[in-house]
Amino acid sequence: MQSLLFLIITLAILVAVHEFGHFWVARRCGVKVLKFSVGFGKPIWSRFGRDGTEYIVAAIPLGGYVKMLDEREGDVAEEDLDKAFNRKPLGSRVAIVAAGPIANLLFAVLAYWFIFVLGTPGLRPIIGDIAPNSPAAHAHLVSGDEIKAVNGRETLTWSSAYKALARVAEIGGVADIIVDTGGSNIHRQLNVEQYDFSSTTSVSLLHHIGVTPIRIPFNPIIGTVVKGKPAEKSGLVMGDRIVSVDEHPIQNWLQFVELVQASPNKLLTVIVERNGQSKHLLLTPSAEKNVGKIGAGVDSSKTEVAAELRTVERYGWGESVGKAFYETWAFSASTLKSLVGMVTGEVSSKNIGGPITIAQYASASADRGLISFLSFLAMVSISLGLLNLLPIPILDGGHLALYFVEWLRGAPLSEHVQFQSQKVGIILLLMLMFLAFFNDLTRLFG
Repeated sequence: MQSLLFLIITLAILVAVHEFGHFWVARRCGVKVLKFSVGFGKPIWSRFGRDGTEYIVAAIPLGGYVKMLDEREGDVAEEDLDKAFNRKPLGSRVAIVAAGPIANLLFAVLAYWFIFVLGTPGLRPIIGDIAPNSPAAHAHLVSGDEIKAVNGRETLTWSSAYKALARVAEIGGVADIIVDTGGSNIHRQLNVEQYDFSSTTSVSLLHHIGVTPIRIPFNPIIGTVVKGKPAEKSGLVMGDRIVSVDEHPIQNWLQFVELVQASPNKLLTVIVERNGQSKHLLLTPSAEKNVGKIGAGVDSSKTEVAAELRTVERYGWGESVGKAFYETWAFSASTLKSLVGMVTGEVSSKNIGGPITIAQYASASADRGLISFLSFLAMVSISLGLLNLLPIPILDGGHLALYFVEWLRGAPLSEHVQFQSQKVGIILLLMLMFLAFFNDLTRLFG
C-alpha cells in the first residue's frame, strides 16, 4: 500500500510538471486550452477556471493530457479560429510540444538544486584497502588516500566519488583523480575498464577497480530489502537486528556480509531481534559469481560514525545552479547511452522498468528521507522527459519528427499519413509498456 501511495505521488508530480509545460507555453502562444488533466479515465475532481479551462484529476495516474482547441478534433467558432492549435505557425507548435519534456528536465534541475543547497550527508571517500594487481594498485592508490576529485569534479562523499567514477566506467577510459595522501594533493591516473551496469551478476564498480572503502563497524540492522530477493523471501524486514547466523554471533554488519558472501546457495539459520523479540529465519543466499547475495542493505543511520569520517555535500545557492545543470546533463547523457545501447543490443532490455519498479523505488527513496526522494524524482523526471522525446508517433518526439518533415516539405503530411503513424505509435508504445510490465513481474516472481 505504501509503494502504491508513493507511485501515485511520484506520477502525479511528474505528470503535472510535464503537462504544465505544454499548458504554459500554449497559453503564451495564444492557444485556447480546453482541458488540463492529471491522470486518465473518469474524473475524480474537476472544476472550471476563470480562464475557461477545465482542470481535472482523473482516476488512472499513468499520464495526463492538455486538450487544446483544434479544428481537427471538432468544430471551432469563427471568432476562435485564431486560438486554434492547428492554425498556429510551425515554430509555435514546436515550442508547445517540446515544452512538456523541457519542463521535466527543468524540474530535475530544480530538484538537484534543492539537494545541493540542503546538503547530502555522507562518508568521506577514504580508501580502506587496495586489491593487488588491480587498476587502483597500478594507479599507485594506497590505503588511507582520500579521493578529492575525479576528472575535475569535486568528490566530498563516497556517493559523489562513485557517480564520478561510474561516468568514466560507462564507456571506459582514464580518470584523472586527485587524492589527499599524507596531507598532500596528488594527481593519479586511474585506468577504468568499461563496466556492465546492466548485469545482475557484476561485482561492484569499486571492486571492479580494486578499491574498498574504509571499513566502519555498522550495527547489523537491516535498512533496505530488495523485492523478490532472498532477504525478502526469508522474512527479513527493515529494522531487523541480526543477532546470529548458524549460531555465530554477529557484532557488526561487515561480519554478516562476509558470512553471507561465503555461503552461496547454502541454507543459513538467522536469528534476528524484531520489536524486542527474537525470530528464527531461514535464509539461502543466491550465487552470483560464486559469491552469496541476499538483496539487503544496512541502516547506517543506526550507527554513530566518528565525526572525522562524516561530511555533508552542500553548496551555495549560486554554485548549486551550475552543479544542478551538470547533474541533469550527466544523467541525461547516461540515460541516452542506455537507450542507444538497448537499440544496438549492447544493453539488456531487462533494465526497462514499469510502474511496479517505480513504486518500489519511490517507496524506498521516501523511506530514506527528503533528499533521497528528491533525487529519485529528478532521475524519473529526466527519464520521462527523454522518453517523450523519442521519435515514436503519439509521443511528443513523434510530433516533433512530423513537424521536422513539415519544415523540410514546406507543408504538413496528409491527415491520413498522420493518422496511420499514430496507430503505429500506439502499437510501439503498447509493446514498450508490455515489456516494462513483464520485467516488473519477472523481478517480483523470478
